[in-house]
Amino acid sequence: MKRRFEVTIECNYSELDTAIIELDQRVIDAVDDGWRDMFYDLHTPEEIAEHIAYNLIVNKARLSHLDGWANLSDDMAKIIKYPDEPDYIFAAKEIKQEEL
Repeated sequence: MKRRFEVTIECNYSELDTAIIELDQRVIDAVDDGWRDMFYDLHTPEEIAEHIAYNLIVNKARLSHLDGWANLSDDMAKIIKYPDEPDYIFAAKEIKQEEL
C-alpha cells in the first residue's frame, strides 16, 4: 500500500513551499522500537515522512542511502511534487591561524 503526505518546507519559521511524498507502507512499518534504538526517535508516519522528505529533497539522497532503510528499494519512497528550491550559493574562504 502506498501513502502520500504533504510536507511543508519552512525556513526561519516562514513557509517556503510544500512537497508531496509517497511512501510504501513497508517504509513506515520498518520503524519499530528496535529501529528507534539504533537510528532516530521517529514515532508517527508524519515524522517518518518529514525525515525522508528532508533527505530526498535537501540531501538528494535515495531511500537505500538512509540509515535504517538501506535494505529497502528506492522506489518505496519518492517525491511526487518537488518544492521550489532556493538558489543557494556557497563561497568558502580559508581562515589562516593568524586571522583567528
